[in-house]
Amino acid sequence: MSRAVLLALSFVFIFSQGLWAADAEVEELRKRVEELEKRQDGQVVSEEPSHKKVHPVHSVYGLTVSGGITITGHGVSDTKDVDGQNGAAALSADLAIESPIGEKGRAVIVFDFQRGAGIRNLPAFFLSPNGNPTGYNADIESFNEPRVQITQAYYEHSITDSLTIAVGQLDLTGYFDANEYANGERAQFMANVFVNNPAVEWGGSADFYSPGITLAWAATDRVGLSVGAFDGDGDYADTFDNPFLMAEAGLKLSPGGREGNYRAYYWYRHKRTGSDVANLADPLDTELEKAQNSGIGISADQPISDVMGVWFRAGAQRERVAQFDRFLGAGANISAPCGRPNDHLGFGYGAAFMGGTYKEYLRNNTSADPGTEHYFELYYNYALSHAAIDEGIHVTPDIQYVINPGGDKEAGSLFIYGVRLQAYF
Repeated sequence: MSRAVLLALSFVFIFSQGLWAADAEVEELRKRVEELEKRQDGQVVSEEPSHKKVHPVHSVYGLTVSGGITITGHGVSDTKDVDGQNGAAALSADLAIESPIGEKGRAVIVFDFQRGAGIRNLPAFFLSPNGNPTGYNADIESFNEPRVQITQAYYEHSITDSLTIAVGQLDLTGYFDANEYANGERAQFMANVFVNNPAVEWGGSADFYSPGITLAWAATDRVGLSVGAFDGDGDYADTFDNPFLMAEAGLKLSPGGREGNYRAYYWYRHKRTGSDVANLADPLDTELEKAQNSGIGISADQPISDVMGVWFRAGAQRERVAQFDRFLGAGANISAPCGRPNDHLGFGYGAAFMGGTYKEYLRNNTSADPGTEHYFELYYNYALSHAAIDEGIHVTPDIQYVINPGGDKEAGSLFIYGVRLQAYF
């Protein structure tokens, strides 16, 4: 073979190798660009447990960010006890940031901003913060100051495909007593009594945030178990001497071929301090501050048609310690009313039954006539631009009617009307 032919073959070989290498580099670069575009433009659904309804989050370089702004305004009439302030507005905003840690972990931090304390001169059981048995606006937090609060900060790790642990500053109500139709105060009912069971003496701060640890086990596709241990008052002092403990079993059933959720739980609180004393069955009995309290509860939600679902919630606690020792609540949710696919209509009724110890205290120390508190609420979630329930902007007119507020027949009745503007970003 001549030298010229050898040179020509060598040139072709080197040139082909160069083209192959260039093609490989271009392909690698293309894959990297596609991955970056997915990270920047992709959307995922947050499974963030919280009494704030979850919604889509934006993903950028591995971090996920979500948030929302809530503006509410309420007025009140038809009561003998309101004097002066007959209406109030409130604004809240939240921002959640999540980062993956390894292949099975994630770190989460949640910031909250709250302005407006709500209507402050309603009967005793209608005061903010959320820790009271009832209240007309569950979105109002106990803090009302011009600075941002860190309400949650925790690490979550999947030990196995079915076992997950979370530890840090947690929202207690995000892990227990969930309900598909009565749990999110930014998209569903506004009244506390329909967001979480009022017959649970929730631990943690006035807004149910606390240092603690939870363990969730999905035993099967239809059976799950959760347990949690938290600081009783959420102040990081005497954490192990004053615990709030809770355990829940969840079951999925499909009556009529439609899958519903059925949950049963037990809870225990060692003692209480500070403002919690005012909610005792006998506020004059200082020994009740150290009294143990415990109770049981159930929460169920069941679709019964393509557009309608029903829910039920009940609970009981020690009547010697708590003012209202039993609660029953039920309601319905209608999807796509008026032919609008992303609108929702909800109705709820709740009854809080007064315990014997508190009845005796009222009769001996006040002019109140003890009775059962009856609570009604009706709302319509109107989705602007046909946005899904956890996206875009929503306007929700809301009316609430309460008979025997605070369990006092002498308090008359309350008619509360309001509107909520919710924007997700």
